[in-house]
Amino acid sequence: MNVLVIGATGDVGSEAAKFAVQKGHTARALVRKTSNRDKLGEAKDRIEFFEGDMLDKASLEAAMDGMEGLIISIRLTPAEVEKGRTYQDVERGGIKNLVDLAKEKGIKKIIHVSAAGVGPRCVSDMYQAKHQAEETIRQSGIDYTIFKPSGMFKDFQMFHIPMVLKLGETNTWPTGPLHFRMNPLSHIDLAECMADALTNPAASNKSFEIGGPDCVMQGDFLNMIAKEAGINAHYTEGVSKEQLIERIKANPQKSFFTAEQLQDFLNDSIIDHNPIKETFGITFERVGEYLKKAVPEVKAALAKQQK
Repeated sequence: MNVLVIGATGDVGSEAAKFAVQKGHTARALVRKTSNRDKLGEAKDRIEFFEGDMLDKASLEAAMDGMEGLIISIRLTPAEVEKGRTYQDVERGGIKNLVDLAKEKGIKKIIHVSAAGVGPRCVSDMYQAKHQAEETIRQSGIDYTIFKPSGMFKDFQMFHIPMVLKLGETNTWPTGPLHFRMNPLSHIDLAECMADALTNPAASNKSFEIGGPDCVMQGDFLNMIAKEAGINAHYTEGVSKEQLIERIKANPQKSFFTAEQLQDFLNDSIIDHNPIKETFGITFERVGEYLKKAVPEVKAALAKQQK
């Protein structure tokens, strides 16, 4: 299949592009001039690059010519925020441009990454835009598979692990609640499912809330990080979701997320992993396996910064 990957130099999109090439598909990537193409590794030499912008429909024309499949893995980046772009612009408007052209060009399959919990009752700008994007794809008449991950390991490597290392021996997690469940997964496992869904009939016209095989409490996950790092920390006290939201409402400029965004995505998440396993037959990385690699990597990176 001839496949165009949107977001091919991001964490998920680059892995999806690699898997698409491995599976014998012919891949193109829509990129910006500033995109880091090296993230694609050896697959870079087997991918055709087109420069374009999702918000500029005309710039998408050439990239989509002759394509049969479309893989979409996007997010609103800080650079786009600086340009004045919003979630509605990128997550809704950009997807609409892609879908409109996909219908014109005869695209047969769309793979899209959204988020667990996205739906019509969401209150934040982020999740409302994601829901509208999902609906645009579902109503397109094109065969689709939408993946809705509940959280990915790579995000923990940027925040949770460094924070545990910084806090040291403690029983308090100052940035949120401890007693909610999550099913985190490797972005590489997600990407493999995305590439498989291009031609997997069992994934046809379906939306999957996708997570790893381990359902863990936030507090237990933090304790696992501490144990792997050799820190005598046992998290028993946190901040409730309601307290955290009120704190952000009082000082919104000090938070990366808005109160409404936290309301949408800071929720108990229990995902049945069996439909994913049955559909894709992929053995997912487990939380413990991930931490054995990630904690030493983060410790080494922090030590290097301090020198």
